[in-house]
Amino acid sequence: MDGPVAERLLERLVDSAVLVEEGQAVELPRGEGNLEVVARSRPVLDGELDRVGECLLEGGPDRIGLHRGHASDVRRDDARAEEAATRGYARSVRIVKRVGLVAAGIFVGLVGAGVVMRKILPSSGDETSDELALAAVLRGIELRSRATAFGGGSLVAWLGGIAVDLRETQLAPGAGLRVQSILGGIAIRVPAGWRVESSVTGLGGGVAIDVPEPDAADAPVLRLSGFALLGGIAVAARPAETASAP
Repeated sequence: MDGPVAERLLERLVDSAVLVEEGQAVELPRGEGNLEVVARSRPVLDGELDRVGECLLEGGPDRIGLHRGHASDVRRDDARAEEAATRGYARSVRIVKRVGLVAAGIFVGLVGAGVVMRKILPSSGDETSDELALAAVLRGIELRSRATAFGGGSLVAWLGGIAVDLRETQLAPGAGLRVQSILGGIAIRVPAGWRVESSVTGLGGGVAIDVPEPDAADAPVLRLSGFALLGGIAVAARPAETASAP
């Protein structure tokens, strides 16, 4: 140093100049405790300033002690969100498994009941029968009727299918069919000149009646009743000129 060093207000000044080599410690006499070591002054190079900046960039906010609390809060929030998502996924998997087990149990029960029903529900009727009692349990039945006074009957499809063609049938007055579809399907074809009145109910299944209203007031009437439980029932008509076609 080449001059006195000013200190805080009401404190002493360093009167004597002290010159030491860089990095050399000096033991001072009593009374000058505020001055420990004064190193030789030198200019600071630009390269050193660059190294200081690189250290700050490499360390980021955590290296210089900034935003540490904020970063910790973000990590904590991310952990909580991940834990909540994991719990939600596990809950969804449990629900799907339970629904699948219930559905599988219902299906197995229906199959078992179908095996029993197949023994106690015999199927009767042929193409000339005026009454039908068809039961398709775990199988399929196809019939083309040529009855001359068809009065109706019953059709039961239990995990099976029934296809009945009535286009060459003559209806008797008051003819009616009771149809029941349980995880199965029933398809009925009628002539275009018939009137079909349906009270069939769909219970988780589908019912489709595609028969146009006939022009004749005295057209033959076929009444349908029953239900479709997780199955399907369809009734369709064809024009008269194609009624004899397969």
